[in-house]
Amino acid sequence: MSRRDLYNTRREWVKPEGYGIAADHPVEGYYATRLRFGAVRVGIRIWYGPPHDPWTGEEMDRSWRWQAHVNGRYIEFDRVWPACVKEPIDDKEYAYLSSLQAWGEEHAPHSPHAQPNKPIDMLTAPILL
Repeated sequence: MSRRDLYNTRREWVKPEGYGIAADHPVEGYYATRLRFGAVRVGIRIWYGPPHDPWTGEEMDRSWRWQAHVNGRYIEFDRVWPACVKEPIDDKEYAYLSSLQAWGEEHAPHSPHAQPNKPIDMLTAPILL
């Protein structure tokens, strides 16, 4: 085979082992992400199981499905998957991010942590020294 043939032949790209994610195959676990640009980080829990009643929290007798919680509150699964997969966290970090939102709702209702789906407003956010 001549040198010219080596450079003219087209080769198919081979994906390395462990490259990328399969968006159609969710993975259970804890993740961190932002619900929108400029917002605070939130904890995401992804799992496969029976759904819970949104009002009472009781487990319902329905078909199992992929579900997601943001800081302990239900969110549509398609809103966070696969965007959240790039930052996996452990359950302690998830509990910490959830506690930040709970603290913000109780003690500082206008803070960015109390409203994680809104961007941080630098004119009204508290100054950190």
